Amino acid sequence: MKKIVLFVSLVLVLFTSIVSAHGPVRGKMTATVSINASASDVWAVISDYGDMSWHPAISNVTVDNGNTKGSVRVLTLASGGTITEELKKHNSGKMSYKYKITDMSTAQTIQHAGKDEDVPVLPVENYQATLTVKDKGGKSVVTWVATYYRGYLNNEPPVELNEAAADEAVTAVLTDGLTSLLQKFDASGDASAIKIKMKR
Repeated sequence: MKKIVLFVSLVLVLFTSIVSAHGPVRGKMTATVSINASASDVWAVISDYGDMSWHPAISNVTVDNGNTKGSVRVLTLASGGTITEELKKHNSGKMSYKYKITDMSTAQTIQHAGKDEDVPVLPVENYQATLTVKDKGGKSVVTWVATYYRGYLNNEPPVELNEAAADEAVTAVLTDGLTSLLQKFDASGDASAIKIKMKR
């Protein structure tokens, strides 16, 4: 029995060491909401890559090439700071578009492991997301899928740039956006209508 316990303990230590040695693991967050409106009506609100007025965290958007692949938009956040994103794909027929964050302003600079570390306004790396609307029996299902890594790609991240910080920030982006979108069609809608699934 002692040998079995020892073996299990060694396996767990080895597994932890391997995970630690390989650093961060990509997270995939999927947020969905059902809206009592036609898919075309909902898509009309979010289809313009240069218009994020439906998201409460974004105060202004500038865009260089509309809904064309490669178009770059700069989001000015209501809380301060900017996020720059590149459009990877836009398909009006499928009511979907995909984008990638290419740059972010710094929210704060911290000391970690003896050096300065910039904490971006969204504490993530390699962030990509897809926003899609589908018809379901005359109603709409909006799905927002984001993939990303924590903001600190080395081992032993500071709390400002670890997985929990990344997950919390992305959850807020997706939940706040979909709640606001829902409320454009249903004033009584709230965040409890948003379903979040996380995979890492």
